[in-house]
Amino acid sequence: MRYRLLGPLEVDVAGRRLEISAARDRILLAMLLLQPNRVVTLPRLVDAVWGDAAPVTARAQLHTCVSRLRRQLPGTIHTDTAGYRAVVADDDLDTLVFAQLVADGRAALTAGELGTARKHLRDALELWRGPALAGVDSPSVQAAAVALEERHNAAVEDCIDVELQLGLQAELISQLTGLTEQHPLRERLHGQLMTALARVGRTADAITVYLRLAESLDEQLGLAPGPALQELYRGLLQPQPVASPTSPAAPLGHPARIVPVPTPWTLPRDIADFSGRDALVARLVTAARAGRDDLPVVLTVDGMAGVGKTSLAVHVAHLVADGYPDGRLFVDLHAHSERPPHAPHDAIGLLLRHLGIDPERIPADPDERVARWRSELAHRRMLVVLDNAADPAQVTPLLPGASASLVIITSRRRLGGLDGAHSVSLDVLDDTDAARFVATVVGARAAADPHATAEVVRLCGGLPLALRLAAARLAHRPSWSVADLAERLRRANPAPIDLTVDGRSPHAAFDLSYRQLDEPARRMFRLTGLHPSGEFAVRVAAALADLPIRDTDELLGRLVDAHLLIEPVAGRFRLHDLLREYAAELTADDPERDAATERMLDFYLQSTAAATRRWEQNRHRGAIDTGEVLPSVPRFTDMAGTRRWLDLETGNLIGVTLLADRLGRHRHTCLLTRALWSYLFRNSMNDVSIDLHRRALAAAEAIGDADLVAMTHNYLASAYARAGHQDEAARHLNSIVEHPVWGPRAQSNLAAVYQFSGRLTEALELLERSMSAIYANEAALFGVQWTCLSTILWQLGRTEEALATARRTHAAGRASGSAQLAITGALELGIIRQRLGQHRHAVLLLRWILGHYGPEVGPAVECETRSVLGLSLTALGCTAEGLELLHAAQRNAEHLDPHTACMTANNLGAGLLAAGRAEEAKTVHARALERAMRIGYRYEQARAYYGLGVCSTDPRLSRQRLQAALDLYDAMGITERDLVAARLRAIDETAGK
Repeated sequence: MRYRLLGPLEVDVAGRRLEISAARDRILLAMLLLQPNRVVTLPRLVDAVWGDAAPVTARAQLHTCVSRLRRQLPGTIHTDTAGYRAVVADDDLDTLVFAQLVADGRAALTAGELGTARKHLRDALELWRGPALAGVDSPSVQAAAVALEERHNAAVEDCIDVELQLGLQAELISQLTGLTEQHPLRERLHGQLMTALARVGRTADAITVYLRLAESLDEQLGLAPGPALQELYRGLLQPQPVASPTSPAAPLGHPARIVPVPTPWTLPRDIADFSGRDALVARLVTAARAGRDDLPVVLTVDGMAGVGKTSLAVHVAHLVADGYPDGRLFVDLHAHSERPPHAPHDAIGLLLRHLGIDPERIPADPDERVARWRSELAHRRMLVVLDNAADPAQVTPLLPGASASLVIITSRRRLGGLDGAHSVSLDVLDDTDAARFVATVVGARAAADPHATAEVVRLCGGLPLALRLAAARLAHRPSWSVADLAERLRRANPAPIDLTVDGRSPHAAFDLSYRQLDEPARRMFRLTGLHPSGEFAVRVAAALADLPIRDTDELLGRLVDAHLLIEPVAGRFRLHDLLREYAAELTADDPERDAATERMLDFYLQSTAAATRRWEQNRHRGAIDTGEVLPSVPRFTDMAGTRRWLDLETGNLIGVTLLADRLGRHRHTCLLTRALWSYLFRNSMNDVSIDLHRRALAAAEAIGDADLVAMTHNYLASAYARAGHQDEAARHLNSIVEHPVWGPRAQSNLAAVYQFSGRLTEALELLERSMSAIYANEAALFGVQWTCLSTILWQLGRTEEALATARRTHAAGRASGSAQLAITGALELGIIRQRLGQHRHAVLLLRWILGHYGPEVGPAVECETRSVLGLSLTALGCTAEGLELLHAAQRNAEHLDPHTACMTANNLGAGLLAAGRAEEAKTVHARALERAMRIGYRYEQARAYYGLGVCSTDPRLSRQRLQAALDLYDAMGITERDLVAARLRAIDETAGK
């Protein structure tokens, strides 16, 4: 038996066309074949056949249809408790054959087998006999047909890509011209036509194609072509040499295909002059190689600071690295540094990113993150070095489960709680190994004077770090003998830190290295001790020292040469923790201490203000944009570079803000917090934001500056609201509503709080009043307020006003060059279109957003966009793609703000329900309800109750939940109450029959 859906519905039995004439039978069979070998529920079948006009006898009539089909198609339709299932072989249904051929073609393309790829794709396309399921009159079936047509279009585009790479552009121009006329807004087809035209020398015609598309997009959707097409157009205006028409080439402007992620290797380089500890190294290597395929090996190395734990761990790791082909990872857990120690889930997030896992796919929940990490390692042989661990509690979640991996852990503390670990406690080098180490670094001079070498070892206490610093100084002084070095160590002043080992102190080595520097280098070293984390860029050091960047870089290079600084990445420097303590002690009485600290705080304030200014689009920023700018402050010219700088410096920015708070630098505490606000807000770092703003509020009150107090109340409220603490947010905003500058802004933010709390009429009144007060001349620059306004308007049933507001937001963003504002407006338009059931229009808008998404737009906006897009695609019958987007958005939202998490969960529930997966939808809606009730988000509470009511098969329970949704919608004045009321009436009518 052969079933064909890729055209009019047809069934062949032994080569003979089987006539299925009854319209309901055709709809029923089409619905079953659209989900082959899967159960299609009775409610979905009833809806497909009758829609809203289903008679009371609908199920009985379905049974009649099934009986007729079974007589014609014996053995095909099976009964299930929930519905019916069509059992078909893969070769008997043309949609399955099509999918397999397309998959084979794409696999061949990935493998570079262009001829094979073309054959598979052309064979797939030849299966199509016309529009999918033509003549089957059912909205549900036709929605699925739209999804099939989209798959056909994608396969056509893939095939054309292959043929362009085979140099067949001349043959394709006629076909592409017809296709672009059929699909006047499909950008990929237009790009392919432009490519083909350009390759045969018709560049002017290619440009005309682009301009015609750009005009159509602007007129019909108010959108511009996507980045890939714009790049292709720019290439045509400034053409590069064109490949020969007969030579294979990749399509112009077509995005590169994904390539496999390379084997991750973040292990530092081995120590070239590693020496000593031979027996211990052999013991650790033996232990590392004694693992089983289902059990990881865990080695721990503990000991005092500077004893060489990290060097040993890295050396052993390199010796056994060949046995771990799937990757070698290294992470510093920062247990003993000014930076806060990595929480286990943060360290796992870093490790997963090293494995190439998309950050959006890393779970937010700590337990789920541990499970993902262990799952990733389950089938890999990985080597992982966890350096500078605090205690067993920090590292236990990072250990693999069933895995043939090796983990090496270093710590200043004994890690006695790790069952099954091979543990060694590292002592200072014995005299023989220490002397060998010195000889390795300085060469023949050590062998020539073993007595002096032994004295150097004694004076350095056998501590490898101290020995390295002292020996390095000797290696760079060819005129010195080892005895000269020993004499200088004996005469050195006592160091300000005590690292005594058995009565011997290595402090002289630090002091000697320091005193051998000239004064400019000594000054630079001292000032680096003021940095709270000891890891900084050259520009920070330039601000500390009040020097030009070039001079600063030269001095830092000399400190690196003297082994007083490490440069792990070009232009970025780090102090070893012992040396940072030493440098900090040197600055304790330095007369420059206060001025240098002030310059460092100014640098971070001005740099952060400059970076976030691009995001905030002239938002009122108070005092953070005033004052003379230091010459070392970076100039941010593009959004991607701005985002990279903020991502890299976030830890330091938080650290210097806390430093300012500890030092009582109140104004810096307030302004640094304010400057960092938008980055924390966009990345939903709500706990950090609340902590910093609470400190900033206390600092502002200590100064007695009413404007700073009001400003900090406003942004502390935003952090509380983002975290779901609406009562706290309202309390802070209400405290400043009478302030002459911040009062109207507080009212507009209070409107958003009221919206989340379901007080829509009050929110609208507040918003309109505050916007007329403060945004009369700058409304186009404030996307948050306009988004809030359009949301409230459509919730209250004022749809045309809501659409007009969203269009105005989008247009203002495009006119002002603000991608963030344009995207905000487009997202709001997409949401409204989706809620109105205009899913095709919504999909175009939402796909446009994803094509124009940039670093200035926060992850919550992208997450919301993907969620709404997934819901519309599911409604259009593109179930697989839609559910994939919905699941991904819901997972990503878990580590964002709780409002986005509630919204994406309810969207996922609605998508699952539309796909006939009511039990899964019920679980998701229940989770959304619990979270929405916890944060007081009444609109999403109502959506969750509605979803649970529709999912329930118990009429009593269904009615109870729908009534809860209706009560909430009534209280808020939201027009969605009508949909719920209709559901309740239907339940009551059914119960009365």
